[in-house]
Amino acid sequence: MLDSPEPPKTFIEKLQERAAASRFFTVSLLLHVVLIVMGGSVVLFQRMAPQEDFAAADGLVGNEVQVQAPPETQPEMQQQFTPQAPTLSAPSLAAITTTAATPTFTVASVAPVIKPVQTDAMANKINQASLKGIASGLPSAMSGRAGGTARAQMMEANKGKKEGEIAVMKGLNWLKTHQNPDGSWADADKSAMTGFALLSFLGHGETPVSVDFGATVQKAVDWLVAEGNKNDGKFANFDQHGVYAHAIAAYGIGEYYTMTKDERVAELLKKATGHIVQGQAADGGWQYGYAKGPKSDTSVSGWQIQSLKAAHLSGLNIEGVDPALDKAMLNLKRVQADDGSFGYTEARNDYYSLTGAGVLCTFFWKQEKDASVRKGINYLMEATDKDHPVDYHHEKADLYAWYYNTQACLMVGGAAWNKWNRLFQDQIIKNQNPDGSWPPVAGKSPGGEIQRDPEGAGPYYRTNLCILMLEVYYRYSPTMK
Repeated sequence: MLDSPEPPKTFIEKLQERAAASRFFTVSLLLHVVLIVMGGSVVLFQRMAPQEDFAAADGLVGNEVQVQAPPETQPEMQQQFTPQAPTLSAPSLAAITTTAATPTFTVASVAPVIKPVQTDAMANKINQASLKGIASGLPSAMSGRAGGTARAQMMEANKGKKEGEIAVMKGLNWLKTHQNPDGSWADADKSAMTGFALLSFLGHGETPVSVDFGATVQKAVDWLVAEGNKNDGKFANFDQHGVYAHAIAAYGIGEYYTMTKDERVAELLKKATGHIVQGQAADGGWQYGYAKGPKSDTSVSGWQIQSLKAAHLSGLNIEGVDPALDKAMLNLKRVQADDGSFGYTEARNDYYSLTGAGVLCTFFWKQEKDASVRKGINYLMEATDKDHPVDYHHEKADLYAWYYNTQACLMVGGAAWNKWNRLFQDQIIKNQNPDGSWPPVAGKSPGGEIQRDPEGAGPYYRTNLCILMLEVYYRYSPTMK
């Protein structure tokens, strides 16, 4: 019996038989399915990818142009970090590009940036005493010269204006540019004008290490030291007016030593001060040529007293200084009139130009607001209102009197200072020349020829007196200790 033929097998049955015959067929089948799915995914992703932001018009931007960020100048002590692009696990698609540059971040270093401290100038520069060469242990009376916060506080307390400080800086710059090559100032009265200029710079806290004026101060000190040493401690001949110049120069050297403790001037200061002590007359005052006549001159005495006070503040304990100042007070009382004014060689009613000098020098020594000081200030205020307007262009304008009045009123304080400050400050500020100097005054006071002189020592004299007036807010404090 013949076997009957098997019925035809379906595709699935044949596939099952082949799969059963070889396991490798199954693996191959699955792999092909995966490849087909992945290929379809790539095509689909390409169709859906975003187009370029900019068209490649005019050849400016191509599909694969990388835009670079502009270079930046990195500040000092900073670190630059550029993050790395992340590694993608997605398939590499060479057709996809970007126009965005890799971002750059600048992060400040943890270490602080230290900037050098500069001296005080026209626009509120920080000015520290240590950087200006000002010695430690500065007397409290001179503490405002250290600059910075101390000066600002004293100006605010005493109602000084910023315009006044600007005028001071302009004046100091004028002096700087008009200093003689040898370190002195002017062609005549060099010792006096150089002493005045040194006082002006020191009043602002400037010393040989100051950034703006250090060289100027150093040259001035060098000239005065040379001048004094070659003449056994004398800065001028002790003739009629030489005693003014000597006292003013010694005043400057005294302040300089106190502020710097420069030992090379210590012996010179002792000698120069010794001449003043020895030149005192029997009545307690001083006279032209350091004569010993019966009546001393208040004008001459005023500069000697200021110089001796500076020597006292130096801390050198120079022999004879304190007794001489005690004795000088007796002469001041001798020349004060009943109305409170102070005369030249004797008590004389209604004498305006020396009353400020008498009040200042009386208070200068021991800061006692006694009856003499009160009477003097009352006279000064009444006479100013009545006959002596504080007007640079008035026929009674007198910088010499104003120099003393300004200090006297500040020392006494109160209503007297408030009133005088309102009167003088704006007058001095607004009448300054554009170059920083001050012009001749209109006043015709006795002995005021130098104030009216457009040449010679005149410009130096006026400019220094005006600078010293505008430094009054911090130059000496009313404690004066």
